[in-house]
Amino acid sequence: MVFTIAAAAKAFGPVARSLAKAYITSHVFAMSSIGIRELQKISGEAIGALAGPTAIKSGARTVGLLIPLKSADPDRLAAILARAEALARGRDASVDDAALASFGAVDPVDWSVDAVRALTAIRR
Repeated sequence: MVFTIAAAAKAFGPVARSLAKAYITSHVFAMSSIGIRELQKISGEAIGALAGPTAIKSGARTVGLLIPLKSADPDRLAAILARAEALARGRDASVDDAALASFGAVDPVDWSVDAVRALTAIRR
């Protein structure tokens, strides 16, 4: 199935059209391709240096998608963690548990920052 901007607009309206156009323009059109034989020879550094998602082709057929994983920015991660901690301080665990009760058994693990740090310290 070929996904086009026109198909998105017809199926989901003008908002989807603009989102589809932005996605297709930034990801799909810019995507280059690598053949199966070239993939066997490419190094990890070369994969990491790819600009973004790259189609894996076998002849004319796309058979996969290679997405290079980038290292996260530690400063950005620290800022996100600080924001999550601030938001968590304003939550009431009993209200959360009551809201989740309708879903049945819920993971009872304490995923607080301190609990996760203690858990990861044990595994080292």
